Amino acid sequence: MRIALFTFSDVLYKQISQAFEQNGTSCTRFTDELSLIRFLQRNSAALVIFDATQSQIPALATLKWRTCHFRTDLPVMMIGRAWDSEAVIEALDAGVDEVVIGTANVDEIMARARRSIARCRGSRVVDRLTVAGYTIDRTARTVSFGERHVSLTARELSLAWLLFMNAGSLMSREQLANAVWGKDADLAGRSLEQHIYKLRSKLALDGRDGSQLKTVYSLGYVFVAQHEEAADSRQPMAA
Repeated sequence: MRIALFTFSDVLYKQISQAFEQNGTSCTRFTDELSLIRFLQRNSAALVIFDATQSQIPALATLKWRTCHFRTDLPVMMIGRAWDSEAVIEALDAGVDEVVIGTANVDEIMARARRSIARCRGSRVVDRLTVAGYTIDRTARTVSFGERHVSLTARELSLAWLLFMNAGSLMSREQLANAVWGKDADLAGRSLEQHIYKLRSKLALDGRDGSQLKTVYSLGYVFVAQHEEAADSRQPMAA
């Protein structure tokens, strides 16, 4: 078994890696999220731990990547910060599975890590998402709306899922490129634009039928539902 640890602290990495290795678990260290995402694309990991000492929520790109690739089996834990209630709520809302408050010792981190891994292994995978009359079926790799059923490629599906999950919120080009391609926006830019164009065409998101996929010049994209309240009616369904 292997875990991924994001930290700038040599001392913390040594403490945690030694503790896990004594239990037969290897620990790989990262200091930038894009490298971490590329690692997760190619390797199996049972857990990701983020040291949040120097940043409030350093895991946002990884959490977006996990969402659009349906990695419900991969828990994310955040440690090493004197959290207040507002910061804890922000982390949980962002999708963090476990928050270790204050300067916890390694034994507590290990115990919470074991619990997070066990909990995610027993979780059900969300296979469908319904937003504003659109239903994404990730197993069939289709989107249904009105009388239409449209097939999507793997990346189109990941991109649509991420945009629909965040209906009404701007998704930056960097966030989308990191999450879907595991690259920065400069490298994935042309492919991202082509996939946005295809989604608009396939899913009739040009605004003529109400809902639309809007471009925010030089910043990113936002899925705008036909009715404002639809943006808050996300209904993920477990298979």
